[in-house]
Amino acid sequence: MSDTLMVSVSGMRGIVGKDLTPELVARHAAALGSWAAAAGRPSVVLGRDARTSGPMFARAATAGLMSVGVEVIDIGVVPTPTLQLAVEFHHAGAGLMLTASHNPVEWNALKLVGPDGIFLDAESGAAVRALAERGPARAGWDTVGTVREDDEAIDRHLQQVLALPMVNVEGIRARRFHVALDCVRGAGGTSIPRLLEALGCQVTAINLEADGRFPRAPEPIPENLGDLSRLVRESGADIGMAVDP
Repeated sequence: MSDTLMVSVSGMRGIVGKDLTPELVARHAAALGSWAAAAGRPSVVLGRDARTSGPMFARAATAGLMSVGVEVIDIGVVPTPTLQLAVEFHHAGAGLMLTASHNPVEWNALKLVGPDGIFLDAESGAAVRALAERGPARAGWDTVGTVREDDEAIDRHLQQVLALPMVNVEGIRARRFHVALDCVRGAGGTSIPRLLEALGCQVTAINLEADGRFPRAPEPIPENLGDLSRLVRESGADIGMAVDP
């Protein structure tokens, strides 16, 4: 195993092209799909962040999942919690999120989610890894899996957030907060501005383009947030908000 490939109970992450390859992604996606199908739920929700390697790995993951006969529900570029909720909504057997969170741009990762929308526990993660190591049974020509797209996952997620009893929507709207926002050209740009605007906030934003070309180190820690700090001061915002990719 490479010294930069990190494997945990709920997935793996590594440097693209060095140790995280399409072949590895396809094999582990197939294992996850086989695990889900064995439990009687042969469908997997697939999402990704905005990294430039995302489309390549999404295609590899789709091929791996189809190769074991499961349905792939592709929800596109979304925040990780959106995928977790989509797994529950679709009553899917699992979820596969392609994201390396705050890691540098050359990294990507697989995060494995169970049918309850929660990251796999140690026992389930070990079962998926074992399947990947020995190779799951593949589908024949007449049982290859299918793919369908769901472009409403973010809309449903936002509606669920706004409906939470602990979110005082009218109270927040009455305050008319001015929020300075930095989405680091990641998946947050697809949802965070919409949520803030639904809460009646004025949004002054930078790096909204969800193209994965991070303008700075993506981890939202003080030394990486100079542009956001300046934006807060120059725009007169009430608060600054940064998210990871």
